[in-house]
Amino acid sequence: MNLKPRFHLFTLILVLVSTVAGWWAVRALAEDIVEQWAMRYAEKQVLYDKSRTLQPILREVALSRQLANSQYLRDWARHPGNAEKTRHAIAEMESFRLNFHDQSYFVALLKNGHYYYNNAANEFGGKEFRYILDPKQEKDAWFYNLIDQGRDLHINVNPDLELGITKLWIDVLIRDGNEILGMAGTGLDLTGFIQNVVEEGVPGVTSLFVDHTGAIQIHRNESLIDFGSISKQPSNQRTIDLLFEQPDDRKAILAAMKALEDLKQTVVTEFVIVNGKRHLAGVTYLPEIGWYEITLMDLDVLLPFSQFTGILLVYAATLLGTFLLLNLFLHRQVLTPLSQLDNAMDRVEAGEDVTEHLGELGSGEIRRLMQRFLRMAHAILESRHNLEAKIQERTLALEHLTKTDPLTELLNRRGMTERIETELKRAQREASHIGLLWLDVDYFKQINDRYGHAIGDQALKLLADQIHETLRPYDVASRWGGDEFLILVQPADADTLSQIGTRLCQRIAENRQLVTSDGEIINLSASIGGHLSRDNEPLDSLLQHADQALYAAKAAGRNCFRSSEAIDS
Repeated sequence: MNLKPRFHLFTLILVLVSTVAGWWAVRALAEDIVEQWAMRYAEKQVLYDKSRTLQPILREVALSRQLANSQYLRDWARHPGNAEKTRHAIAEMESFRLNFHDQSYFVALLKNGHYYYNNAANEFGGKEFRYILDPKQEKDAWFYNLIDQGRDLHINVNPDLELGITKLWIDVLIRDGNEILGMAGTGLDLTGFIQNVVEEGVPGVTSLFVDHTGAIQIHRNESLIDFGSISKQPSNQRTIDLLFEQPDDRKAILAAMKALEDLKQTVVTEFVIVNGKRHLAGVTYLPEIGWYEITLMDLDVLLPFSQFTGILLVYAATLLGTFLLLNLFLHRQVLTPLSQLDNAMDRVEAGEDVTEHLGELGSGEIRRLMQRFLRMAHAILESRHNLEAKIQERTLALEHLTKTDPLTELLNRRGMTERIETELKRAQREASHIGLLWLDVDYFKQINDRYGHAIGDQALKLLADQIHETLRPYDVASRWGGDEFLILVQPADADTLSQIGTRLCQRIAENRQLVTSDGEIINLSASIGGHLSRDNEPLDSLLQHADQALYAAKAAGRNCFRSSEAIDS
């Protein structure tokens, strides 16, 4: 069929379709947009709220764990009557207080029930001991319930009747092995937390947080919060039953919470009815604190149907679209393929690839023309790519030679310098540390002088193999020059650096693989100096400290490892 009759037939079909589509378009389009947009928005909003919630809490959790793990507190919790241990423990608690967000802490000891507290105003400085916990008192049941549960971390909203304050409490058990000695932690101001995290001020969006039983822990309406959930029976808790009017909605939210526990999904969304209005509920799990976040979005507020145009506008848009589609058809069949062909020619001239989509444009003669040009362009570009690949291969081989020691096949000084600079930048970003081990072969000149340079080269190769077999897969070794090797240990801490350096010394000294042609075994040993990077320490300083540690190892009689920390101390 020629182009002209096809054009007229296509016009007739478009007019008929546009007439039928008018009435149906409004409702179907509106429903589809609301559901798809709302679900995507819900997932993004929930994940955003999750990150905002965890950020202030996780920092306090980390500090609370450090406080609970303090050796001063453990010793004191075992001997609470010891005055010296009490003094050290209170000094430790005060040092942590200044680092907590609210500059407050609490410590409760299981052995004698003593409860210690101080706040940002240092109101209880010198009198941190506030009261004695009593397992028979209902107000103190939270402490003994948490001890019985044995959970290392618990977060709850609870009023302290003795102190007259209500906070978001972060409770961490004080343990010595498997024995529970007490509890330590801090509290966040409830009103401030709600204002900063929950009350973001987005119209139509309500965020709340619940525990595993559905008890409401955080809500902008404080009257809905289930204070002291840990000490209540489930029947007395203020749960999500207060929010959802229909039993099916409550079951759906509880089912979503259970599905999130296995962490196979990040967000679950459900349509629910709240206060007689349709809402989209997004639920996510915060395993770090054992809570669930529920974000309720009022669809009538976020995306009201009044925003959509009426039926007459749909008809007008449909008729206008008919004429646009007619023009689009003409462009698609003739003008667009020719324009794409012209652009493809420019790309081939510039050495760029041509997409396979070009061969699918147009129909009839136009399509055959496109396909023929596509085959020709691929043939030209394939030849060009082969040439560029060979050039790239030679370039990479040359770059490898410039950064690799040909004898040991380890990095050379240039390659190692670039690697250390890269890892230093990463360590600064991630607030981590790297370590350097500087290794020097003991009496290497004597080996060369006595047995010749060929044996000396064998010794260096053997050492390179020993280093490679001793290091972890992510550590990097280099021949720094002559008989010196430099090793990058990352990530690293002082213990890891010492262990690797000591193990490397032992392995080299125990090796008996270097044998002369006469069968004489040459004993090798090495002196190793180690240095762990400090915050924002430059490369020159790293190398200087590692070199000083190496000289200390030599001064100690060689065949040993010394660290810069031992020198500094």
